[in-house]
Amino acid sequence: MKTSLRAALSIVLLIGFYVLGLGLVVALGRLGLSDATDFDGGVVVRVFLLGAAFTLFLTLVFALGSVLLARPSTPVGVRLTPELAPELWRIVRDLAARVAAREPDEIRLVVGANISVTDDARLLGLLPGQRRVILGLPLLQAYTVDQLRAVLAHELGHYSRWHTTTVLLAHRGRKLVVATARSTTVPVLRAVLTGYARLHVAAEQAISQQIEYKADQYAVGAAGRDAMVGALREIRVVAAAWDEYLERHVTPAQEAGYLPADLFDGFAAYLAAHREEVRSSTGEVASIGRAWWDTHPPIGERIAALRFVPDVTVAVDGRPATDLLVDLDESSRQLQTSFLDHAGELLPWAQIVPILAYRSARDLAHPLYQAATKLTGRDAGLDLVLDLFAADRYADLARELTPGANDEDGLHALVAAFEGAVETAAVDSAAATEWRHSWSGPPELLTTSGTPLPLGELVELAGDPDTVPTARERLSALGIRVASTTRGAPAPA
Repeated sequence: MKTSLRAALSIVLLIGFYVLGLGLVVALGRLGLSDATDFDGGVVVRVFLLGAAFTLFLTLVFALGSVLLARPSTPVGVRLTPELAPELWRIVRDLAARVAAREPDEIRLVVGANISVTDDARLLGLLPGQRRVILGLPLLQAYTVDQLRAVLAHELGHYSRWHTTTVLLAHRGRKLVVATARSTTVPVLRAVLTGYARLHVAAEQAISQQIEYKADQYAVGAAGRDAMVGALREIRVVAAAWDEYLERHVTPAQEAGYLPADLFDGFAAYLAAHREEVRSSTGEVASIGRAWWDTHPPIGERIAALRFVPDVTVAVDGRPATDLLVDLDESSRQLQTSFLDHAGELLPWAQIVPILAYRSARDLAHPLYQAATKLTGRDAGLDLVLDLFAADRYADLARELTPGANDEDGLHALVAAFEGAVETAAVDSAAATEWRHSWSGPPELLTTSGTPLPLGELVELAGDPDTVPTARERLSALGIRVASTTRGAPAPA
């Protein structure tokens, strides 16, 4: 079926969707007011039918109003004026002319791994509004100028005047239908509207995909095939790495009452250390099915399709995309201030990491000491744990530490807890005073002589009852105190 016919069919289905919705409202209302509910308990049925009709009516009105009239709020971020990013503005204006799109009114730098172009348009785009380019700083940190040109050409291409009004109406109508169906709360009505919405999506899917593939062609024409392929491959990696960085580092710091003074520098270092690891993990989940309302073809299919797009010869610009900002440090600082609006002490990562590392070690050691106390009835410390090891009660400790876990997982947890106990004791004894930070792995605790704390050696010695005395001697030689108030108490049975 030709695109124009599909677009016309989609618009007919859009109108039919609301005809169906209003028909359901009328049918439920009439049924609720009819004599069919005049029976014992019929009041409940009547209230339910009229409530469902009213709920569906409100859903249709608010969903329609939100798409036709509402304007999206201005995203939190830093406004990049032509003075702050003159070369970036030249690129954006050039690309807008290439794809026959209206120039944006604003470029805004935001937090998050996303690049997009938004338009505060109303009436399904028939009334244009303020157009805005949204640039996520994490992606700028990962992209070259060529890759950024490719993505910007793609995003601006969605607003190309080469798209017919019918096609754009069909595409935007799809979003309206899906939003209405997903916001319906009454199960039966949601099922009916979702079924119709799926029919609409099936009819319009080819149009959405054509728009995406056409935008990819604009990207190749502006920056070359290699730049667009590289940009597509990096998007998922950077997004996943940013989420991991926030979850593993930023959020724990905030929960502890600290804010990183070098948020984006830290992410750049984290991405450099974990890029291939994240790429591998995202590749493993890439085959997971998309939501039925998703308008984008899978990235793998888009990359495959680009092989058939005629390449163009362009002057390679492999500079970091952040070079397009006149004062990256100041823009990053302003953006970080808008993002980290929570109370907390502002410190560089080099100072936050030791604090979090010690707390993590202490949190690992505490359950181990609790388990030892439950087994013996004695006040626990590293001394008591070593007593239990000497008595060959590893399995007992592991079961008490991780109830319900299998033997292997329990022993792994026991090893981690023992390492935390040794690290905590080393810091408390002033035998180790410095944590060496590395984005590629956990922080490493250094002894006063500047050498790494030999955790592997201590675990190996403590893992055999016959060599536990040697482990005690090694700890003592390192200056780590293990004695506790339980010294002199009978050894555990």
